[in-house]
Amino acid sequence: MSVLESRQINLEKEPVTKLLLRMSLPMMLAMIINGLYYLADAVFVGWGVGGQALGGLAVVFPLQMLAIALGMAIGIGSASLVSVELGHKNKERAASIINSAISISLLLGILLPIILLIFKEKVIYLFGATTDIYLYAEGYYTYIVYGFIFIFLSFLETNIIKAEGNAKLAALGMFLGSFLNIILDPILIFGFHMGTDGAALATVIARMVTTLYLANYYFSGHSLVPLKRFKWQWESRIIKSIAGLGSGVFLNQISFSLLAMGMNLSLRHYGGSADIALYGVISRIYVFITMPFLGLAQGIQPIIGYNFGAQQYLRVKKTVWRAIQFSFLIGSFLFLTLMLFPSQILGLFTHEVEIIVRGIEPLRIVMLLTPFIGIQILSYLFFLSIKQPVKGLLISLSRQMLFTIPLVITIPLFFGKIGIWIAYPMADFLAVGLSLYLLNQKLNDLTQSFIPTQQSYKTQKKVVHA
Repeated sequence: MSVLESRQINLEKEPVTKLLLRMSLPMMLAMIINGLYYLADAVFVGWGVGGQALGGLAVVFPLQMLAIALGMAIGIGSASLVSVELGHKNKERAASIINSAISISLLLGILLPIILLIFKEKVIYLFGATTDIYLYAEGYYTYIVYGFIFIFLSFLETNIIKAEGNAKLAALGMFLGSFLNIILDPILIFGFHMGTDGAALATVIARMVTTLYLANYYFSGHSLVPLKRFKWQWESRIIKSIAGLGSGVFLNQISFSLLAMGMNLSLRHYGGSADIALYGVISRIYVFITMPFLGLAQGIQPIIGYNFGAQQYLRVKKTVWRAIQFSFLIGSFLFLTLMLFPSQILGLFTHEVEIIVRGIEPLRIVMLLTPFIGIQILSYLFFLSIKQPVKGLLISLSRQMLFTIPLVITIPLFFGKIGIWIAYPMADFLAVGLSLYLLNQKLNDLTQSFIPTQQSYKTQKKVVHA
């Protein structure tokens, strides 16, 4: 039996807890490392350029989230399809899906930068820039936009490689990019005095290296899917399926982008440049702490997709609830760290006392429901994995679009600037409640609607035993 064949069998027969750890730990580590993309730029810019430069990063942050939203949508949507096709033992179909996904990534990676560069000044002010922040935002914006194509391709490669069950290689590729970003940031910011331009350039170079490294896996013939060369492919049925399955992830991330833009505009109205800079730090911390949960969710995605395709529904249910238990433990640890050491955490980004002092209370308020936020992430990726994008879409939209943005608009009318921060935990509470309701309902439906024979029931009980 080959290594590639045994990789598939593990997804179906290995005990759930062992497989969950094997698949998720590399992806969690990779996503934590990937989260350093968000932190590294802010840390080095805060110390090397100053507080207003952090405001410039905060203004461009929604644009970064737009690129990441598209990259994750294509990557996770494609990975969901590839996982199911591998469950059906249909490798040629999986190859067609990957070719179509690469075609979308290349097309968007060329067209979007052209549009965004034409309207650069208008977009930067639309995202909440003040006149003293604009110059810092402009350079960062330009380089990030040039690197969109590598963001799209790197997210695609990471997700489809992970869909094969090769989580270690996917994690290694992400580690390589993050490590390079951390190395290049101080060189370009301090050594070459490039300021925010250097931070953005470091990110783009790191993404490019990740893209080339992971591409070698597929085009050298080492992958489970036979894809030795790229064929420009635009199969409409595949494109629609990727868009449908990726829409939940896309709208979740794009809603975060809209929320960031709304926060910048609200803070510009109720506060000033220092508050925007503070939000730039807190938003990056928030994104960073979601990385372990996203890694956990991406780790279970191929397990759920494969076993759903193989009709191992008890195994699907066991995987989801075990992942929720792990997410609560991770969230509790992060919560205690944030509550006990807020000034030390903020001090990593800047030496300016005003930003640190201003930030302690908002940071604690925003992170109040950290132990539970993984539930929403796990839930929407669960629905994507079983090819039910509508419920995934509802869950992905719930926190930012349905709850946070309306609360950010209304609560400050009564409580002023502090109301902007209070909106975060209130939205988390509502989104987690909705996610749990839909998730529990679907898992019960799955296991109750499937009536196995006595022998297959014993087999399922055996394979889910951990």
